[in-house]
Amino acid sequence: MILRIFTKLSLSALLLCGMSRVYAQTDITANGGVVTVQYSNGNVAENYQNLMDNNVNTKYYIAQTAYWLGYQSTYTAIVTQYTITSANDASGRDPKSWTLTASNDGNTWTTIDTRTNQTFANRFQTNTYTFSNSTGYLYYRLNVTANNGDGDSQLAEWHLAGSASGPAAPSDLSVTLSTYKASLSWSDNATNETGFQIQTSIDGINFSTIYTAAANQHVYADSGISASTAYEYRVIAVNAGGISAPAVAFASTPAAPSLTDITDFTNGVITDQYSTTGVEGIAKVTDNSVYSKYLTTHNATWLNFKLPAGGVAKQYAITSANDATDRDPKNWTFQGSNDSINWITLHTVTGQVFPSRYQRRLYLISNTSTYTHYRLKITANNGGAYTQLAELQIYGTGTGTVDTSIPAAPSSLITQAVSGNQIILDWADNASNETRYTLERSTDSTNWGTSFTMDPNTTHFYSLELSPLTTYYYRLKAVNANGSSAWVYAKNTTLTNVPPATWKEHWFEHNQLLSLVYSNSSVNIYYDSATPTSITWMNQDFTDVWNYVKQNYGTFSDPKVNMVFHSNGYSGGHPATVFDSSHDYRNVGDLGGEWSTRSSWNVGASIHEIGHVVEGGSKGVKKSPAFAIWNDSKWNEIFIYDVTKRLGWTADAQQTYNDVINGQDNFPRPGTHWFKNWFYPIYTHADSSAALNRFFVLLSQYFPQHNGEYTRDLNMGEFIHFWSGAAQYNLKAQADTAFGWNSTYEQQFKQAQIDFPFTYPDVLAAPIAVVKPTHLPSCLQIWPNPAANTVYLTLPEDKQYTIDVYSVSGVKTLSQRIKGTSSTLNVSNLPDGLYIVTVTDGKKVISKEKVVVSNKHN
Repeated sequence: MILRIFTKLSLSALLLCGMSRVYAQTDITANGGVVTVQYSNGNVAENYQNLMDNNVNTKYYIAQTAYWLGYQSTYTAIVTQYTITSANDASGRDPKSWTLTASNDGNTWTTIDTRTNQTFANRFQTNTYTFSNSTGYLYYRLNVTANNGDGDSQLAEWHLAGSASGPAAPSDLSVTLSTYKASLSWSDNATNETGFQIQTSIDGINFSTIYTAAANQHVYADSGISASTAYEYRVIAVNAGGISAPAVAFASTPAAPSLTDITDFTNGVITDQYSTTGVEGIAKVTDNSVYSKYLTTHNATWLNFKLPAGGVAKQYAITSANDATDRDPKNWTFQGSNDSINWITLHTVTGQVFPSRYQRRLYLISNTSTYTHYRLKITANNGGAYTQLAELQIYGTGTGTVDTSIPAAPSSLITQAVSGNQIILDWADNASNETRYTLERSTDSTNWGTSFTMDPNTTHFYSLELSPLTTYYYRLKAVNANGSSAWVYAKNTTLTNVPPATWKEHWFEHNQLLSLVYSNSSVNIYYDSATPTSITWMNQDFTDVWNYVKQNYGTFSDPKVNMVFHSNGYSGGHPATVFDSSHDYRNVGDLGGEWSTRSSWNVGASIHEIGHVVEGGSKGVKKSPAFAIWNDSKWNEIFIYDVTKRLGWTADAQQTYNDVINGQDNFPRPGTHWFKNWFYPIYTHADSSAALNRFFVLLSQYFPQHNGEYTRDLNMGEFIHFWSGAAQYNLKAQADTAFGWNSTYEQQFKQAQIDFPFTYPDVLAAPIAVVKPTHLPSCLQIWPNPAANTVYLTLPEDKQYTIDVYSVSGVKTLSQRIKGTSSTLNVSNLPDGLYIVTVTDGKKVISKEKVVVSNKHN
């Protein structure tokens, strides 16, 4: 199923710009809901985002004759009319017969209109269909069963019209935070509601209804909040007719004060309802390792911590385990007792989720009493048959036996020499009280000059940047505040770094014998038997590419990149890094094609695979946590442009720019211009190559990793936060242009700023003070951006304006007086760079936009 979110921002912009409504009734498909389609078109220019863009010159096209289109409204609506607009050509592709169905749960559907043998006499013709309906629904689906004869189908627009059947939406939702709760208040605009649903989310995606308020209620206190958490709250009015649109507000809770973890007292005893033992028994829930877990084969359970001398609990924390999100706790009470029979409820929460694995949520409670027993009573999980959690920690004050022992020493330290530059170490973690591991390395077993500090619970280490045919000695110990364990020792000798004359493939479907045809200190080049050895253009090219990569992004352990070129049997390409055993722990770009000429594809595709090496092995950490967002090619577009530009390959850089500047993709939303609206502005506004590298630096410093590998993927808000750190200014506005902005991104972005506390200014520094317009509608437009030769302006009123263009140093480079609602600026004589375009109405600056001028792109 393909999804598209229409933001309220886009709807507001249309209304501000004076677009008249198409129907006398409300256009339901413009209320910020979600479009779904049965089939997506890989060509974004003809994909489903065009169905409701109010532009008959665009269309949705698919190579199907039967299909469905769906719309999930943000509120319950009674639809009594809809329109379909034919597209630009091929009348045989027009829909002919269909049913319109509706649902309130997305599963059970009711047919509310049926049409057969419909035709569209003209291109861009809008047919309006009116029918009787008095029931409100949230979901609508147009099921096209036949078109007018062609093998393909298309339409330009589809809109639903009707009226809200639920109560009027609440408004003015505000959230006030105190130490233990979030106090919500809102304006009740309905006269016929039966109640209000209070919903909350900590990932912007999964919402839980935590309370249903009574009619006319306009306040609620949520005591189920955790520290250091960004929340999105929604309040929805409800009656028999359905639900209203939500009122939305955001709130971020502060960090909690540091207190003693009383579950660390060694005389404390942890038990559970089912006396669970073994490798996933109850003891694992207080062993201070998120990589072990407590698991019970029940969907509810309780965990009881007994501290004989008692303690005053003021906080507790729950950490999710490694898998199966449906096993996470959802509803629970936290209780205290002095006899384990009579329990006092100290805290109650419902609807809790843990969007990430190993995620810790810490809750503050109002408690001043001493208890000898504390119980977490889980009454429901998130739908699974089993319940699990990695850690339970209780914080406060109390009397107990403090662990004064040093951590147990690791054991079974094993080394594996895998290349001339890498030895891999593995060991058993025998301690539950270490705060770190210290690893030292030597080349003579006497002078331990190189030291590494690793997180607790580490059991694996990539020892990189080594010299070939050299014996390395290692010693490892566990450390805490009480001291250190005994050292454990191991040694190994790196392999040769001399490239083999032949290399037998043993990855994926590849099984050919490769021959080394060129080698220097930076590159090894291998050909299959079908690639003529007379081809040599890539020798110096990829020497230069790899040298630049190491200059900008740092070393990648293996000082060489191994480029493999196939002319027989394979197409496309794939990468490997020094972390991949499948490619013998080498940096590899493996490609298939025809290599006789230095074509733009041959150069670009090869650099593309090196770009994957950069993202998958940068800063000595395995994996690319951004890959799930930018997919196979988006990072590589700016990477290829940067590499060719820095090497002075002007024609290649220009070709790359031409190839990708107008490219569109379906992710994260249809019609996304990754290069034009995201990467290229970052590259030109910030410090170009350094900004690209800084993204990977920040990931290695802040993003969660274990045993030398990132533990999860970035979400979209985190992605924007890390790139803001890389660019050194807030990219939220740019993300809105590139990807659209919605409440999901807003919540994730706020949480990312909490979780990864590097900072940046909100705006790129500029020499001209911004004066916010007081009367200028938001439909002022300046485009394109980046601009080549000409900048176009659309202005709101038919009056006189002065347009001034300034360099970032404050020098006026262009000035023009215009009159009317549209104009152009000739910027062909300006040097490439960032400029500030100001609009003055004769009295003051009423708008300012940053525009990148890129006439030559070199």
